[in-house]
Amino acid sequence: MLTRLLLGSLRARRARVLLALLAVTLGTGVATALGTLALQVGDDLARTLRAAGPNFVMRPEGAAWKPDIGGDVNAARAGVALPDSAVAALKSTFWKHNVLEAAPELDVTLPIAGHDVAATGTWFAHDLVTADGPWRTGIATLHPTWKISGRWPAEGGYEIALGRELSRTFGLRTNDSLELKSLGAWVASDRPPLLAYKPLMLRVAGIVDAGGLDDRRAWVPLWLARRLARRPGEIDRVPFSALVKPFTRLNAPDPTRDPKGYERFMCTAYPANVAADLSHAVPGTEVVPVTELIAGEANVVGRLHLLMLLLALAALAASTLGLLSTTTATVVERAREFGLMRALGATSAQLAVLLLAETLLVSLVGGALGWLAGTGAAAAIRGSAFAAPVAAQPLLLPAALLVAAAIAVAGTLAPLRIALRFDPVEVLRG
Repeated sequence: MLTRLLLGSLRARRARVLLALLAVTLGTGVATALGTLALQVGDDLARTLRAAGPNFVMRPEGAAWKPDIGGDVNAARAGVALPDSAVAALKSTFWKHNVLEAAPELDVTLPIAGHDVAATGTWFAHDLVTADGPWRTGIATLHPTWKISGRWPAEGGYEIALGRELSRTFGLRTNDSLELKSLGAWVASDRPPLLAYKPLMLRVAGIVDAGGLDDRRAWVPLWLARRLARRPGEIDRVPFSALVKPFTRLNAPDPTRDPKGYERFMCTAYPANVAADLSHAVPGTEVVPVTELIAGEANVVGRLHLLMLLLALAALAASTLGLLSTTTATVVERAREFGLMRALGATSAQLAVLLLAETLLVSLVGGALGWLAGTGAAAAIRGSAFAAPVAAQPLLLPAALLVAAAIAVAGTLAPLRIALRFDPVEVLRG
């Protein structure tokens, strides 16, 4: 009997049903889209912000590290250095998929036109074999926002890249030859050794516009910096970029009391967890997060999550108001019907079940449609903003249905009170 009354009521008021369905669909659709984006915006934004450069640096224990986000990094070696295997070790830990790009660095001073110029030996586009498979990385991908006129030096060539200000100081352009004098005796390596004290000619491969202090720096291939510094097989540090979650102020749960909570906490890509695990990959090293960059990302992600929450609440509130107005109008139109049912012996509970069942059915259908629409909208927004693949969130479907049910209850309580206050005698008299 209830099913017959329910279906008959829905068929008789198609226009009202469509309005209610539209209100719930729009509300849950917006909330689903924002929820889908919120679940993925952290990683999306982290990948986008990784264009700002590295957010971690691996260094030998005891080295002094003084970063300037605009550019300069100095490492006081104090007799310590990193081995060649340090870069590949980044891809051998639990966080190997979080590590995106890396470039080893070795500091060297070049004598150019009577001036000592700070230079860095590094990889520009290096193919590396790791435990996780082939990996092509280097400074070109580690700093994608740096603009270069010309090209980066070849990995095995006698070439150099100059910072913008440095090239202006010495009046050098792309493809010019640069002579390095007073280098002293070279250390023999796998490459043909140069004659002692013979000037070294380097070709200017490109001019780099990096910003900050890096515009006064030069870059040479790592093998060349090692020979100039007479430090074969050594590097000073390894800046790298990795995907991480924002900092948390919570402490790790007690592993004896809450082992699952402790495991879940340690398996979350917080900067401290990533740094601690990666530092164990190479004995005698430590990994330091660039706090300013990570804190900035956390601030942006936190504000975006708050904005999405407010927009979702606003959409759900509007959806509830729309359903409330539609249900109220429906109750007023059905005053005679409810009065007749009361006169025939229907109880308040039966009327409440009928009205709630109608609204709940419409709302659940609207919730399912809203999930589909919201998933599609989130995929379109995410793809255009971050060039990321579509990633539906099936777990949001039950959440959308629960939200739709909550909207149904919230939008029915006030009209239900109106329906229960109808006096059958007065209503039937008209």
